[in-house]
Amino acid sequence: MKITAEIADVLERQELIIKLGKALVRTGAPSHRIEAALEKTSKRLEINGSYFVLPGLIMVSFGDDETHTSETHLIKCAKSLDLAKLATVNDIAHQVSKGRINVAEANALLDALQPTPTWGFWMTLLGYVLSSAFIAPLFFGGSWTDCWVSGIFGLLGIATFISERIPMLGNVFEMVLTIVVSVVVLALNPYVCYLAVSLSAIVVALPGYSLTSAVMELSARNLCSGTVHLAHALMYVLFLAFGMSYGSGIWSLTHGADLTSDRTTSDSPLQTCIDPVNPYWYFLILPLTCAGILICYGGNMRQYPGFTLNSAVGFVLYYFLNKILGTSTSASNIVSSVSAFAIGLVSNIYARVTNKPSNHMHFAIVILVPGSLGVRGAFSLFDGSGAANGSDFMIQIIGVALSITLGLFLANVFVYPTGRKRAVFLGF
Repeated sequence: MKITAEIADVLERQELIIKLGKALVRTGAPSHRIEAALEKTSKRLEINGSYFVLPGLIMVSFGDDETHTSETHLIKCAKSLDLAKLATVNDIAHQVSKGRINVAEANALLDALQPTPTWGFWMTLLGYVLSSAFIAPLFFGGSWTDCWVSGIFGLLGIATFISERIPMLGNVFEMVLTIVVSVVVLALNPYVCYLAVSLSAIVVALPGYSLTSAVMELSARNLCSGTVHLAHALMYVLFLAFGMSYGSGIWSLTHGADLTSDRTTSDSPLQTCIDPVNPYWYFLILPLTCAGILICYGGNMRQYPGFTLNSAVGFVLYYFLNKILGTSTSASNIVSSVSAFAIGLVSNIYARVTNKPSNHMHFAIVILVPGSLGVRGAFSLFDGSGAANGSDFMIQIIGVALSITLGLFLANVFVYPTGRKRAVFLGF
């Protein structure tokens, strides 16, 4: 009976590790941090295990030193992003690593996590509208007209729910959506700024978080997962850029005008926006933008104050450094790294003060929107304006992601988020 009880106890601890790995993947934790968390947890639970996380797959191998046998699990698990649940799973892992809860309690807490998203349909749609509307004046120099037109385009977020239920539509969802947005915005081009409205309409789809996470996985020597996620993020940028340029081509052919032949004219879709919103409105616009992004990425309102604080610090540095250093490629990289460093530093200090793991930087790096630069550059690949600008788009987008990676990693060096540096840490 004693042997049976011991075996049952080992199986229960192994089950906890597997559940923890699946929960971390499903809530959006970076692969290298998932592996580190599983290794720390298995040491705490005295389980001999090896872990390897690939896109869509977790490989878990448990060994028995006494019998010289091993048991390997291949767990298929699709990655998604729900940062409220990620904070909950993060806290469970932290409690287990500190020995504050036992295995049975941790298993019960993980089982209690609901598979449904944090926010329902209507709140998520509101998040799309808020983020699309206020990103236009905040980051792309849009006017108030651009703001409310972008908010209307945010209603296209309903197509996200439709694509989840119709797999065939999901395969071309990004391109179809951006084609529709591009054509409609060009029809309104005399009244709205093309770049501000079109990029704001798809801002939630921009792979800012996934791209930065991929570069961080590569920096952490997690080559397989990082390479796959990086390739996916870059292809996703191409999907969006191709849809924008395809819609521009449709408009040009049907109206007998080449909108990309002269970038200096006011008819160019890549024109600089005129009549931007007064910067003093940013004090109101930024919190509203944060609320929209928070909802879209599955955050809860308990995370809102910390997220808004982090975002405000990052945005203020981003805004003023851009004014001082300009918008060249080298200046953009410096601005992104300094802003990311400040975001990481504030997030880590917040975690130290509250003694709770913080994932506010996950939201805040979205505010830096690294994917938008890639869409601008990738647009040049397809619009016939020449390869000189288009060929640089990968360097631009990876450069910004590397800059953000540098800033966040340096922030962890200066101020480690929670406890000693051997503690479980599920941030970047």
